[in-house]
Amino acid sequence: MLAIVCLNTQQAISQSVKDKLFADPTNIEINLAYLQEQLAGRNFKGAAATLQRVLLLDPDSKLAKVLYAEVQLRLGNLADARLILRELLADKSLSQDMRLRAQALSDALEASQKRLTYSGSMGLAGGSADNALAAPKGPKVQFFDALYDSTSPEVVEAFVDYDAGLSLSYKLPTYRERGLTAGFGVAGRDYLEINMADSTTGFVSFGFTEKRKNPWSLNYNAFVTDVSGHVYNAGHQLSLGVSTNLPDNARLSTTLRASETRHFSYLGSAASKQRDNYVTGLSVAYARPITGLPIPLLVTASLGGDVSSAEVDYYSTQSGSVSVGARTQLGGMNVSVSADFLSTEFDAADPLIGSDTRQDERSRASFGLGYALPPHLGGVEVTLSGFIADTRSNIVNFTKTLSELKIGLRKSF
Repeated sequence: MLAIVCLNTQQAISQSVKDKLFADPTNIEINLAYLQEQLAGRNFKGAAATLQRVLLLDPDSKLAKVLYAEVQLRLGNLADARLILRELLADKSLSQDMRLRAQALSDALEASQKRLTYSGSMGLAGGSADNALAAPKGPKVQFFDALYDSTSPEVVEAFVDYDAGLSLSYKLPTYRERGLTAGFGVAGRDYLEINMADSTTGFVSFGFTEKRKNPWSLNYNAFVTDVSGHVYNAGHQLSLGVSTNLPDNARLSTTLRASETRHFSYLGSAASKQRDNYVTGLSVAYARPITGLPIPLLVTASLGGDVSSAEVDYYSTQSGSVSVGARTQLGGMNVSVSADFLSTEFDAADPLIGSDTRQDERSRASFGLGYALPPHLGGVEVTLSGFIADTRSNIVNFTKTLSELKIGLRKSF
């Protein structure tokens, strides 16, 4: 009911702006208010028409020219965007802020014309993990259907996260826009006091994309993970994604994936760790910008399901997930919040633990904040993120609560 009321309110606000515009089409302030709604709703064709009207009313508006160049760039009208940007950058009276914005658009335009492009990022973050070793929540643990006192304390541990990655993209010389992608990188975590869980993962990826009415992509990636000097697991995944545009600038995406993961002997526990897992899964994601608000807002929702088949029956699972999220900008800061739920059922009981087949339910809430420093300060993004996750299980060993908070720096190029 609340969603219906909010939607009706947004529609009423939008209609009010339209009515004012029809009543006074030469009012620049009303045109700019209408433009904000069009941009928030990703209605770039309508935004181009509104900006043309604003420029007829005020031909010297530098802001309108920059916005018009940006809209033309998004529409793929590169020649028009280039002409406007050249005129702006040649104007000696252009303010420093407008010049930086125009130059960024010009750089993006020229980069879009290159067949081979590259991008990458490096990140470093530090934080604290509550229950870093995933100890059970209760005072008891179960083995061979009997309960024993738990001797695993919940450890709060400081850590450092690091990652670096590079991706390449090549536009194929075809009439329809098609591209090849490749990437590689490394990511890891170092616990500052307890080193039994330190991990490093290396990965590579390859992909093919085609832009059409329903864009689609095919991607392959592979990885290997080392935990405290031991090769823990390695695997690869193939995924096929298709997306389609819906009314109100919404987008629906579907991804089908298949993967194989090899778990190696780890800390002498070959019987329970050395195995192959084969997973097939399907996920559907929905994203829609909400218009008529004083801030830009993108809401997302997704559903997913996976079936895992392992060499050891009690590691075979079926799982389902649902998630919702929202992203916005406040005062130049990127803000995101999300919540997700995961239900997992195992195929057989683990004889080491007992005769009951394990069933888990996990709820998690996450947030993220990001602020990009000005270019003269390096354009580094400062981030703050965290989550809290609660897992409930019919086996006491796996009922636990995890949380972490970290602050980081990220440089993209």
